[in-house]
Amino acid sequence: MRTRLWLCAALLGCSLALLPVLPESPVLAQVYNGPGLEQGADSLGVSGIHGGSLRGTIANIVNKILTYVALIAVIMIIIAGLYLILSLGNDSAKDTAKKIVLYTAIGLILILIAKALVMFFVSLAV
Repeated sequence: MRTRLWLCAALLGCSLALLPVLPESPVLAQVYNGPGLEQGADSLGVSGIHGGSLRGTIANIVNKILTYVALIAVIMIIIAGLYLILSLGNDSAKDTAKKIVLYTAIGLILILIAKALVMFFVSLAV
């Protein structure tokens, strides 16, 4: 194992040592003089691209994430309900289903609090 580690370190060191010796290749950059992203998107009929603030963009992303997490929580409650129905009197399965519902409900409450905090901080826009 140590020999493999030393071999990898030696190969990495040799490749880094030879890096300044390699000939430089020309960088071919393209210059775009077109109408830009917004005008190009408008001409294609793409909607949703607008110049907004960073705070608003982050708030939108956080809201989307919290919405999907809330959807997953609701799906987990449905799965726990199915687990409870299919337990057929097994007490350990009932306890497991109850724990899933309890923890998911706590998670939903935390999601709602997080959404409220995001909305509060977005409304404090200076």
